[in-house]
Amino acid sequence: MNKFILCILLFSLASCHTTTAKKKDTPKKVIEKPSKESAKIESEFQSTKDNLKSFEKGKVADMKSFPNGLVIKWILKGKGRKLKKGEMALIDYRLALPDGKIVDGNNRINMPFIPFVIGYNMQTPGWDLALQELTPGDFVKIEIPAELALGSKEIKGVIPANSPNWLYVKVVALVTPSINSDGITSWKVKDGEGVPLAKNPEQEISFHAMVSTESKSSVMNTRLGNYPIKYSPGQKTIVPGLRKIMKNAKKGERYFIILDAPQAYGSRGYADLVKPNEQVLYNIEVMDIRAM
Repeated sequence: MNKFILCILLFSLASCHTTTAKKKDTPKKVIEKPSKESAKIESEFQSTKDNLKSFEKGKVADMKSFPNGLVIKWILKGKGRKLKKGEMALIDYRLALPDGKIVDGNNRINMPFIPFVIGYNMQTPGWDLALQELTPGDFVKIEIPAELALGSKEIKGVIPANSPNWLYVKVVALVTPSINSDGITSWKVKDGEGVPLAKNPEQEISFHAMVSTESKSSVMNTRLGNYPIKYSPGQKTIVPGLRKIMKNAKKGERYFIILDAPQAYGSRGYADLVKPNEQVLYNIEVMDIRAM
């Protein structure tokens, strides 16, 4: 499965139920009301369905070029500090080719924005590098050279080999984790139903997982073969950090989880997929909890 189809699948798993609520474990976000100028630009952006070739003409307020060939053009500037590796931002994006043709975007799955955890290869390297230069509220065009996109690979009929990518992205908000302690950082992006596994440990939970690290984009994707992971309390078939999350999981819940090495594969790593002492990002959807 190519990275961009994978990206849509990955993002479609997260319903972004992140509005501030009374529950302690609900992620929090703050979305500022846009100014008239930004509202006009964003309206034009949303109404453009197929091609963004001349969208930024006359709108660029600032620009920065990097030695690796990455170029960021600010159309609107936000406030505050830059985003950091290991943080989750909500983004509204369109991916285009240099001729302006749009090939991907969260609008294609009818979502106003999607969650993106920075620094863990959820997309091509250019995304992670550029997003760490942005702040909440920024709306930019990012010109990603082929070497930081798909390189010599291609997506037949969509993205040719050795093609630069143009990424148009609005950083909507920064999302606070539900859990951030003991080497576990977790965002619950959708609530589940029923009782958690811990209430009845004589049951089995099944969940899909898409897994990546800072060094590898695809460690595992159980959706490719539609073979969810199965786990029952007391087993050691999943890493320690996941055991801690899963014991309180409910059917239908969805999570993004970063595990420090001791909560994941530790100093040994995992084959040639996870390096020793490397953090691991999990995108989890709980499919079912049922009696064994």
